[in-house]
Amino acid sequence: MGRLLFLVLIVAVLALIVWWISREWTGNAERVANAKAEVRRYLDRMGSELVQLTPDDDIALDALGEASDRMNTARIQLASATTLGQVRIARETARSGLYFIRKARRTMGLDPGPPIPK
Repeated sequence: MGRLLFLVLIVAVLALIVWWISREWTGNAERVANAKAEVRRYLDRMGSELVQLTPDDDIALDALGEASDRMNTARIQLASATTLGQVRIARETARSGLYFIRKARRTMGLDPGPPIPK
């Protein structure tokens, strides 16, 4: 009787561990997907800005070139990202691209646009 109770207890503990791990993996996958969606919004914003802006001097041209490089790098990083840490790196790369777009807009005498998301 004691061995049966011990076996049932072990099975219950293992089932609890399996349930907890599967719940964590599911939650983490959702967090990664949400973070990726946020970065995609940044990249969409960068893409539309890059298409609309026509630089009128070398400083603005350089800033838009940097923004374009950052956008391409962030896209590559995002495509291979599987963890929140990797998505955060892609987000920071995209944010730096948005910084260069704001710099180009200021150089061209335009409103810098909405603030860079935190």
